[in-house]
Amino acid sequence: MAFTLTPELTLLIGLVVFWAALYLLAYVFGLKKRGLDVRPAYFMFRSKALNASIDRLAKKQPIFWTLLSNVGLSLSLGLMAFSFYFLANNLFRFVFRPEGAGGAYFVPAVPGLTLRLYWLPFFFIAVVVVVLPHELAHGIAARVESIPILSTGVFAILVFFGAFVEQDEKEFEKASLKARLRMLSAGSSANLVTALLVFMMLLGLFAPPAGILIHETMPAGPLDKAGLGQWDVIQAINGTSVPNYASFSRYMATVKPGETLSLKVLQNNRVQYRNITTLAAEDNSSRAIIGLLNGWASYQPNRLGLDQYAGINLYWTVFWVYAVAFSVAVVNMLPLFPFDGERVLYYPLERLVKKRKKELRIAISSFTLGLFALNVILSLWQFGLFAI
Repeated sequence: MAFTLTPELTLLIGLVVFWAALYLLAYVFGLKKRGLDVRPAYFMFRSKALNASIDRLAKKQPIFWTLLSNVGLSLSLGLMAFSFYFLANNLFRFVFRPEGAGGAYFVPAVPGLTLRLYWLPFFFIAVVVVVLPHELAHGIAARVESIPILSTGVFAILVFFGAFVEQDEKEFEKASLKARLRMLSAGSSANLVTALLVFMMLLGLFAPPAGILIHETMPAGPLDKAGLGQWDVIQAINGTSVPNYASFSRYMATVKPGETLSLKVLQNNRVQYRNITTLAAEDNSSRAIIGLLNGWASYQPNRLGLDQYAGINLYWTVFWVYAVAFSVAVVNMLPLFPFDGERVLYYPLERLVKKRKKELRIAISSFTLGLFALNVILSLWQFGLFAI
């Protein structure tokens, strides 16, 4: 039996090599003394230089930062309301409208499980771009409120990257309610602003849809046999333009298995024509397929004059920054430990409760966790486990 180096196996080997090399370097050069703590599949780097940088930023225009913090608090309360609405509405649609108008697929992004491996470079770039401003905003807000910062740094666990700003918890708890809420909400509001700015970049840098972007093809399927693959574009079928997936679906509904189709495609910046013969779908012998897998995205040409593949990679980089920034902004405001939203909701409520404050905190997280878990469970129940 021939040995096949699959993408999943390549990722696993790469991770083992990376963590082994990092652990060896940290041990040989004594990097722990310089703030880098490396353990199997985990590292944390603490930096005093980052603390100093946050202090300098906070001391410049403190009135401006306070104003932004107040705006950020309002935005974060809106994000919390939206997060509750989304989860409750999605759950309602799963339960009461299961056919046709059912809920959206809602599962955490896990590389290799719910996230296809070819998205990893874009996903990692997005995480770095999103996490650093998030924590920087927390740090600046804390220093503006005169809350000391104990440590600042970055960390990674297996394939997950993060950053942190650790404030002095005793001083944090002594601060006024408004100061604590402003500090807690700074991260999500920074992510929301990031998402909005990046969304405007998407609108400005890319033209309207102009074809079906191929993500994956069925091995030995019609597209694969025609020499088409990832990031090639189907622009027309038998002379009929298919600028988006809706138009593609409508056209394919008129095609029968065994028909020969003439595809107008964009490959290597050149318009070409390929003939393919459709196959019958496994689940429906009367439905024709061309071997397009996971093909839900349209191709949007860039306005910068970049070639086809460079433009596509730029698009997905910007798109993933937008998607991750908005997702983190919303999810972080869920009143669920350890997200910031948990304390944003708890601190005002604790003033209304004289006793059983611990029980109140547990109840808030438990309710939100149940809502979150039900969305995930019903998503898996209705759609099954698949990777986007």
